[in-house]
Amino acid sequence: MAIRIEELNDKLIPMSRSIQGELNPGTDEGRNIVSKGLLLFRQNLVSNVKVREEEASADVQDVTPVSVRLDLQFPLLSKCSCPYSGWCRHQMAVFFMIYNKVARVSEWIQDWRSQESSPASVTDDKSSLEDLLKKHSSTGALRKASDLLQERKTRGDSPDEWWEFFETLLKNDDLQLLERQPYLMDVIMQNIYKRFRKEAPFEREWKPLYQLFATFFLTLKVDLFIQNRGLELNREQYALFDYLLDEMEDAVEKLSVHAMPFSFDPFIAFLKEKSAGMTEDPAHSTTIKAEVYRFIWYYLFKQKAWRRDEVSRLEASDTLDDPFIKIALLHQYLLLDDLEKAEEMVERIGTELVVYSEFWLVKFVLSKRYEALLLLLKAILKRLPSYIEEREHYEASSFVRWFVRKLPTEWLMERDPAFLRELLLSMLPFSYYSYTEFLLNSKSYREWVELQKYMGYSIPEMENMGLPQVYKESPELALPLYYNGVTDAIEQKNRDSYKYAVRYMKKIRTIYKKLKQTDKWDAYLEYTLEKYKRLRAFQEECRKGKLIDA
Repeated sequence: MAIRIEELNDKLIPMSRSIQGELNPGTDEGRNIVSKGLLLFRQNLVSNVKVREEEASADVQDVTPVSVRLDLQFPLLSKCSCPYSGWCRHQMAVFFMIYNKVARVSEWIQDWRSQESSPASVTDDKSSLEDLLKKHSSTGALRKASDLLQERKTRGDSPDEWWEFFETLLKNDDLQLLERQPYLMDVIMQNIYKRFRKEAPFEREWKPLYQLFATFFLTLKVDLFIQNRGLELNREQYALFDYLLDEMEDAVEKLSVHAMPFSFDPFIAFLKEKSAGMTEDPAHSTTIKAEVYRFIWYYLFKQKAWRRDEVSRLEASDTLDDPFIKIALLHQYLLLDDLEKAEEMVERIGTELVVYSEFWLVKFVLSKRYEALLLLLKAILKRLPSYIEEREHYEASSFVRWFVRKLPTEWLMERDPAFLRELLLSMLPFSYYSYTEFLLNSKSYREWVELQKYMGYSIPEMENMGLPQVYKESPELALPLYYNGVTDAIEQKNRDSYKYAVRYMKKIRTIYKKLKQTDKWDAYLEYTLEKYKRLRAFQEECRKGKLIDA
C-alpha cells in the first residue's frame, strides 16, 4: 500500500538519524558514500521508486544497474544487489530521492557534515588561554572582537564600494574549505551566500540589485579560485554554480518587474564594464565565465545599441581566435538576430560549440527563438560524433542523456523529423532509447528492426522496447528478429532455452497465418526440425508445444 507524505516524513526522521549515525563524515569511506550517492541522485539515475508502509524500492543506473530495497524501520537492514557489504552509494541515492520529497537534501548533508567537528575541550586555565592568544597573534588566527569590529568595512552606496565590501566578506577560509571538501561544494556555497545576503540593503527595491551583484561577484571569484588551484570538478560539483546562476536569474526577474530607477544606472554600468573585463583575460576563459557573460547580456543588457557597441569592441579584439571571444561574438550575433554573421562565426568554432551549447538550448527553447536554435543544432550535429568519440564511455553516456533532455523534440518532430532522426542517429549507441522511441512514434518499424539487429538485444529485452507494437502493426518486419531468437535459444542447448525457442516459433507461425503464407511456415518448421533432429529435448518441447504431432 502506498504511503502518504505525512507518514513518510514521520518515518524518515528516525531513518535519517540512523544513516547519519552509521556514516562518519570524518572518514574517507563515509564521505565517498555520501558524495557518490548524491551524484547518482543529482544525475537522475534513480528510477522506478516505489514507497510502501515498511519499505521503498528503486533501480539505480550505475556503471552496472542495481536494485535497491530500503527498510524504512531498520535502514541498516536494507539491501542492494551490488557486491558492497553495508550501506552503499546506491542506497544513499535512493534515500536522497525519497528524502527530497519531504525536505532539502542539501540541509541533510549540512546537518550530517556538522557531526565532523567536535567541541573543543574546555579549560579554566587562564594562562593557557593567554599563551594561545600570544601564539597566534602574529598569524591572526585568533583575533579580539574589538579588533574585528574596528576592521569591518561597511557596504557603502556605490558599486565600487559594494565590490570592495564583497572582497572583505569572502574569506580565504571559505575558498580553502571548498578545496578541502569538494563533494560538499554546493552546500558550502549556500552557506557563504547566506552570509552575503544578511548584508543586503534594507530598502526592498535595492535587494534584487544587491542579490545580482553578490551572485555575479561570487561566481567569478570562486571560478577564478578553482582555475588557479587547478581543481577538476565533476558535473555534480558544478552544482555550486547552478545554485548561484539560479539566484542570479531570480534577481534579474525581480528587477524586470518594474522599471529600474535612475539611481541603478551606475550599478548597471559597473556590471557592463565587469562583463567586458571577462573577455579580456583569455588565460582564464572558462565555461562558467561564458555562462555568466551570456546570461547577463541575455537578461540585463537588452538595448540594441549596447549590443552593437559590444560587437564592435569584440571584433576589434587582438584575441579573436580565443574560444571565449568567439563564443561571446556568436552570442551577440544571435541576440541581434544577425543569423548570417552567426553562421559565419559558427564555422570558426570547433567541438567546443557542443560544450557551450547548454545556455542557448535552454533559453532559445523558452523564448521560442527557433530559427537561431535550428542554426545551432545543425552546427552541433556536425560536431557531435567527434565530441562523443573524444569522451570516456561514462562521460559520453552522461552527456547524451543530458543533451537529449534539452532538445526540443516535440518541435523538431513537428518541424523537421528527418533532422531529429539524424541527430539521434549520430549519438548511437548512447541515444539508443531515445532513437527507439522516435522510430516507434514515427512508425518507422523497418528502421527499428535494423536498430535492434545492430544493438544485438535478445527477444526478452526487445519485448520491453517496442517489439509487441511492431509485432501487432507490421508483423512481417518482426520475422527476422524471431528467426534469430529461435536460433540463439536453440544454440544454448538447455531445456529452458528450448521452451523459449518454441514460444518464438509460435509467434512465427501466427505471423505467417496473418500473412496467409502457411506454406512458408511449413517449410520453415520442416527445415528447423531437420536441422536440429539430434536435439531430442528440443524435439520433445516442439511436441509439447503442439508444433508437431505427438
